[in-house]
Amino acid sequence: MTHEERQDIERYIKEHAVEYFKRDKSGKGYICPICGSGSGANGTGITENPKSKDHFTCWGGDCFRNADIFEIIGKQFNLTDFNEVFNKACEIFRINSTSTPKLNPGNSKPEDLTEFFRQAAANLSMTDYHRGLSLETLKRFNIGFMPEWRASENAPATPRLIIPNDGGGYLARDTRANLTDTEKKYSKIRARGYPVGLFNSAALKQTSTPVFVVEGEIDALSIIDAGGEAIALCSVANVEKLIEAMKEHADKLPPLIIQLDNDKAGQAAEKKLIDGLEKIKFFSYRHLPLPENYKDANEFFMDNKASFTAWVKVGMTFDFNPDKAELESESAYNRLDNFFETVKKNREGLAIPTGFENLDAVLDGGLYPGLYTIGANSSIGKTTFLLQVADNIAQTGRAVLYCTLEMSANELIAKSLSRLSFINAGGKQGAKTTRGILTGRYNDLEKKNVARAILQYQEFSKNLYFSEGVGDIKVDSLREKIKAFVKIHGVPPVLMIDYLQILAPSEKGLTDKQSTDKNISELKRLSRDYGLPVFGISSFNRESYKEPVTMASFKESGAIEYSSDVLIGMQYDGWDYNEGEAQAKRTLRINELSRHMTIAAEQGNSQRIQAKLLKNRNGARHDIYFDFVPMFNFFGVVNCHE
Repeated sequence: MTHEERQDIERYIKEHAVEYFKRDKSGKGYICPICGSGSGANGTGITENPKSKDHFTCWGGDCFRNADIFEIIGKQFNLTDFNEVFNKACEIFRINSTSTPKLNPGNSKPEDLTEFFRQAAANLSMTDYHRGLSLETLKRFNIGFMPEWRASENAPATPRLIIPNDGGGYLARDTRANLTDTEKKYSKIRARGYPVGLFNSAALKQTSTPVFVVEGEIDALSIIDAGGEAIALCSVANVEKLIEAMKEHADKLPPLIIQLDNDKAGQAAEKKLIDGLEKIKFFSYRHLPLPENYKDANEFFMDNKASFTAWVKVGMTFDFNPDKAELESESAYNRLDNFFETVKKNREGLAIPTGFENLDAVLDGGLYPGLYTIGANSSIGKTTFLLQVADNIAQTGRAVLYCTLEMSANELIAKSLSRLSFINAGGKQGAKTTRGILTGRYNDLEKKNVARAILQYQEFSKNLYFSEGVGDIKVDSLREKIKAFVKIHGVPPVLMIDYLQILAPSEKGLTDKQSTDKNISELKRLSRDYGLPVFGISSFNRESYKEPVTMASFKESGAIEYSSDVLIGMQYDGWDYNEGEAQAKRTLRINELSRHMTIAAEQGNSQRIQAKLLKNRNGARHDIYFDFVPMFNFFGVVNCHE
């Protein structure tokens, strides 16, 4: 093998490096083949360098920084000799490194494929793999078939549908059924040495018919077969190529109907495309959402051609008057794509369980994006309850940002360890209080339970983040933290605030009520912008201390009452009025109840707590009950109230 031939192979492998990786759940990056980062719930594992496109960084396991595919393969297989790495890469990319496949060097003219395309077109009758497309459409675009196609001279032969594109190359699509996972990885291969061009870019030369923009050639052919007109990017990386093709004649081009694949990568490419169109001042475009259960146009086409044809017709009859764009963007129809995405997320388990089965039951599974507010009198356990919910969520792998404005992070950690020691001990004997945890003095039994608690806490505390402050944390600073968190992890954390009334004012000169109202409004906006649950603690009015919990109990309650999606008030069980009870008799009963609860707390026993769902915007309103052990910071579920 000559030096030039080897360089050709190296270049080809680098250009196709992303084909080695699997997409991560965020759709923005890839799963690291070394540490597996990106395969869990926290999103991005590795990303490519936006400038070089062939260098990558692992953000989860810190396996490599700005490394090319050869460096990554070397690390993955523990190879230090580059020849060994090169041979391994050739094996992975199915290239025989001892015999050079016919690769076209970047500085030479690609081989003319006219005869190849002619032969493939003549073979079309040899396959019935048409993806539902008519022969008329296939022949119009010179689609062909090769019964024994090879990616290189030494690669295995497979039957392939041959789809030419505007770059002079083609897509070879495996026509076999029931492919293995490895075969699926190579089921769609593009001709080497040819630029990945657009498909049917000639559609831009006519101005009377709207043109669909899709990702794959088969998707474009499906739309054309249904009576529409379409152009395919052939790769989400071709967004800039399409923008460049449109730039000089943007004022003379047909309207575009944008419909990229129903996945995160497609959505990201769609946003990039729309941004690019607006930069060249092209506003004659619309988005036509696919039904949310289909990934792409061809999948819809094959499942229900009649519905698909009607869907195409809707796009073809859009009114593309740019003056109407802003108004129409607010129509219910144009919000359907967002609606479908929301339904899809809900079906996939968007709810984040609180860890309390009785609370999750009335919240339809747990926490959703929105504002949750909990309030109670002093010593009822507001912070303890919220912290236990935070720990429960962190144990599921979901991150929590806990903003603490009264207690220190060390105190909160001690409260969690105290609760875990109580659970491990199975009761008071052998458990430690918050103060006892902080002193570090234990007997043998306590030491055993606390040591176990520490190990348990270490397992999930990596998902728990504390932001400390004393009246100096603003909602704006929390927004910046959320923004940074999403940039790093791909998904937002659950935000918890302890407590709302001592968040710093967003503006100078506001009254306490104005400041609270403003902060509540901004927290609601933060929840909507990032799709995250915000769970905050509210204090009560002093005049409500001896009265049953109502909406009016919440301090500065105007904005809290109206903006909260869920409003929870906690009180001792028995705090409500009894029917026909005189005030004097109630006062005696409440005083006795308070005394009994105080004694229970001092002795390390439980208190029965009633939680009232005063407001539940999207669900039922029920009272639920807990057994609260103040001494050891523990809330236990009471499944029924006796």
